[in-house]
Amino acid sequence: MLLNSLVPHQSSNANYAEEEKLRRENRSQRFENQRGNQARNNYTRPKTIGARLSAGSKSCEGGNNTVVKDIDLDSFTVKGTCQEVEKCYLRLTSAPDPATVRPEKVLEKALLMVQKSQKNYLYKCDQLKSIRQDLTVQRIRNELTVKVYETHARLAIEVGDLSEYNQCQSQLQELYAEGHKGCDMEFSAYNLLSVILHSNNNRDLLSAMSRLSVDARIDGAVKHALAVRQAVTFENYVLFFRLYKKAPNLNTFLMDLYVEKMRYTAVKCISRSYRPTLPVAYIAQLLGFSSVVLPTEPSDEKDTDGLEECAEWLKAHGACLIIDNAGKVLLDSKASTTSLFMPKPEVDVAHGDATLSVNDFLTRAPS
Repeated sequence: MLLNSLVPHQSSNANYAEEEKLRRENRSQRFENQRGNQARNNYTRPKTIGARLSAGSKSCEGGNNTVVKDIDLDSFTVKGTCQEVEKCYLRLTSAPDPATVRPEKVLEKALLMVQKSQKNYLYKCDQLKSIRQDLTVQRIRNELTVKVYETHARLAIEVGDLSEYNQCQSQLQELYAEGHKGCDMEFSAYNLLSVILHSNNNRDLLSAMSRLSVDARIDGAVKHALAVRQAVTFENYVLFFRLYKKAPNLNTFLMDLYVEKMRYTAVKCISRSYRPTLPVAYIAQLLGFSSVVLPTEPSDEKDTDGLEECAEWLKAHGACLIIDNAGKVLLDSKASTTSLFMPKPEVDVAHGDATLSVNDFLTRAPS
């Protein structure tokens, strides 16, 4: 009786096991199909992405807004037909039109026009960026290209535009490496000074020094830059300002951007080292103000201006000045030890030049 009652129960368990096994097989098969589809999608996706990236101009649509990204200039090579010498810079968002691109002969005239122009830096920068763009889309890389980047780099150095200078310097290094002739020694010195004075990365400095050729190491401008490195490393302000007065080419302009820091370092050192006072005329000599002579020597208006400029600079940085019975201006070094500070720039304008304001540019730019 008991045996007969167990038979149906065992039969139902067997049926349940068969059904469960079938369901698991179906579920496993379904997952296998999903993995197969995903693998096929992943296999074809690079081709789809590659096809999208091959387009020079790309846009992202969201709702009613369309964002156009910068065009990849390497995707296009055109031969320009535009004969206009002067042309404003506009960032490309589509394939360049040959009718708006100037050929090499016209670009030579455009460069000459910029070099002779008396307009301000913003105008010249705009024109040179336009020339560089036309050279790029036509894949022109020759001595004209070198001249354009060298001209732009020099102008940027003169006004302290390090961002634009760095872009030009990067391209010049590639052009020199390709064998195009230019002022490579001059710009090797600029590159060294830029890294020494305006970068805290020792690896960049070592890399720049390792790239110097044997001829570059004996070049006067490069030797000057290496001497500046020594002065900065050891905070030797006396050597720094001697080199500042004898700087070749545009080395002085790059050093100008470090002068404020070196002067402040020098005054802090002087205030701790001399007691009780020190003539401001002597400090003016040390800190590289206009050629100031000692009181025992003949003086002129230029030297007086340098002395006054130094005195104003010292007062602006918290130095304590006194006048002795003979009328000489002296630095009270003991009092100045605790009062010195680095002030914030009074006027913060583009490249430190108030004449480069937007209103000034719009006034001078041709209508």
